[in-house]
Amino acid sequence: MNILVTGANGFVGESIVKRLLTTEYQTIASVRKLPKLQQDCEYRLINNLEDNSNLTSVLRDIDVIIHSAARVHMMDDKSADPLTEFRKVNVEGTLNLARQAVESGVKRFIFISSIKVNGEATELGRPYTEGSKPNPIDPYGVSKYEAEQGLVKIADTTALEVVIIRPSLVYGENVKGNFHSLMKWNYKGIPLPIGGIKQNLRSLVSVDNLVDFIVTCIEHKDAKNEVFLISDDDDISTAALLEEISKGLGVKNKAVNIPAKFINTAASAIGKSGVAQRLSGSLQVDISKAKTLLGWHPKYSTSESIQKTARSYKSNLMAPKSMVFQRPLDIVFSATGLVAASPLLIGATAIGYLDTGSPLFIQERVGKDQKPFKLIKFRTMKVDTASVASHLADNSSITKLGRVLRKTKLDELPQLINVLKGEMSLVGPRPNLFNQKDLIEAREEMGVYNVLPGITGLAQLSGIDMSTPERLAKKDKEMIDTLNLKSYFSYILSTALGKGSGDAVK
Repeated sequence: MNILVTGANGFVGESIVKRLLTTEYQTIASVRKLPKLQQDCEYRLINNLEDNSNLTSVLRDIDVIIHSAARVHMMDDKSADPLTEFRKVNVEGTLNLARQAVESGVKRFIFISSIKVNGEATELGRPYTEGSKPNPIDPYGVSKYEAEQGLVKIADTTALEVVIIRPSLVYGENVKGNFHSLMKWNYKGIPLPIGGIKQNLRSLVSVDNLVDFIVTCIEHKDAKNEVFLISDDDDISTAALLEEISKGLGVKNKAVNIPAKFINTAASAIGKSGVAQRLSGSLQVDISKAKTLLGWHPKYSTSESIQKTARSYKSNLMAPKSMVFQRPLDIVFSATGLVAASPLLIGATAIGYLDTGSPLFIQERVGKDQKPFKLIKFRTMKVDTASVASHLADNSSITKLGRVLRKTKLDELPQLINVLKGEMSLVGPRPNLFNQKDLIEAREEMGVYNVLPGITGLAQLSGIDMSTPERLAKKDKEMIDTLNLKSYFSYILSTALGKGSGDAVK
């Protein structure tokens, strides 16, 4: 099944693509410009969603569209009418896409709408449901509601199956906006005057839970022509939100306990009543329909998701800056190495053909920011060997040539191509497979994916392999935090002299 994701370089869209790449679906990312770090999927360019442009080439062979592209802010033209501008993309662009989807034979159209369609606030303990009367207030919410109405009409008169998803406030790694600001101020120790806002409740949804629900809607028969409200199902007060952020950041919560009524009064006096409402008011949603109709339940709690988001923010701030010359050195050394070792590369390739008939081993690995890339090595095992981590591989699978290549570490030479392409560094955490879930979680916790994976590193030289995920992640983090010019050369030299056996087959 071919899935088209619009807005694939946005916060939610990128997360959708990343998740789909771990499934059996064929992923096609629709973007306005190609990202610098391209993921392992097909890209199709949509230059403009604001007009009635022909999208035939974009929609070719597509079965399902996940439409996350939208205009969210008005920043460029202060004189323009906001609603008119939002309608160009969010209404006209969406309906143009849907109509052409019908003509192209697309089966299902999943529309990422917004809880703003329902309104801006609820009474405490009286959450919005799918049956609540829509009450969009701002131009963005109005445009999303108008798009929903248009999609329903198309679904009523054609074979296109429409699924409308209204998420509550979405947050997660690399989130921007107000959530990002709260983390920034909290980390800096600014005593925010909102610690006393304890009587409100707000529904949030982590991008991981939202994407999981979207994937559920791709084929579920009961999702057809339905509207769903989605959240983590763990409503939280503003004060509790700050506390969870503080835990994730590992800092003391210095929020000041000022009663909400004083905040509202002060905000109204300076014309910021809307900001005060978002901080002190309640906005809850009921996700019972998703649970009962589709059997879906959030996989991640609000508490763990907020702390994970905060840890990611902190890791990005603390990313090593001492190795500013690492990339230039990688380019120089990898290019020089490929030229100097060309006789070895040619010879090993020729012998590899005689040994297995397939001298190169190309395997998808997890790269920086958990983006997939194709790692290249000389094949050292039989062609039919299962694709598992080295410590799980059967020693009998190694060929005679493979033993020589592994012992001399010549099997790693083709990875210089990955280094030259910017997918790896000479020094960094060894890249793991996507099916190594325990290691991925441990490395996420330590912020290991904030840097490029490497050919060698401290863990390999310390004899630590992927069979001990937490121990490996901690050693990777130690290397990342202490990497400097001296250790960079030390790791390379030690590896060249044959030290270390972290990735050896047991």
